[in-house]
Amino acid sequence: MAAGCVDVPDGVNRSERDRVRAAAIEYPAYGWGVLPGSVWNGRRYTLGHTPTLVDGLAPAMLSGRTLRIAREVWSWWSVAPYAVLARAGEDFDVLTAPAELVTVALELPGSVVRTCPVMLAPDRTSARLVVRRGSRLRWELHGVRGVTLLPVGALVALPPTVTAEGEWSWWVDPSDAHGPGLAGAVQRALRAAAHGMRTDGRC
Repeated sequence: MAAGCVDVPDGVNRSERDRVRAAAIEYPAYGWGVLPGSVWNGRRYTLGHTPTLVDGLAPAMLSGRTLRIAREVWSWWSVAPYAVLARAGEDFDVLTAPAELVTVALELPGSVVRTCPVMLAPDRTSARLVVRRGSRLRWELHGVRGVTLLPVGALVALPPTVTAEGEWSWWVDPSDAHGPGLAGAVQRALRAAAHGMRTDGRC
């Protein structure tokens, strides 16, 4: 698809498109492939380059091919402020956890979570931690409420994607991290945080 061949969708301004494009083009530099996804225009999800309605977040490309070349990313996001999507398990795995638990984990002395990219959900009640591929959820975290590992292939909305719930944002920006976190170390930090919260009577 050539940049500029389609008008910006209703409900979306050009500055928003430019902002999302600037973010999308950074991800391949981290080694993360991205997919243009359906656009939330404030009322509904559409394909972005057409008014075709879709159910929730979905790839806008029929092929569903991951983009890894800056020129291709620039071209696609010049058309519309597509959701910036990635597939869990392709370049990284994703742990989800309650925001309160992640807050405690970030405050631990020498916490590895501070060097791990962390996304904050629009409602600010949960977070997603970007860890290295091939991760498994440690058995001791199975009993910690809200801690899960996204299945391989699950679509992940990367900031600053806007969804019906609001905008995803970075809590720990990838530029401030050391790449995807070490899954074992990150999970140990979450386990220590959960233990501390129970000791304090917070969970």
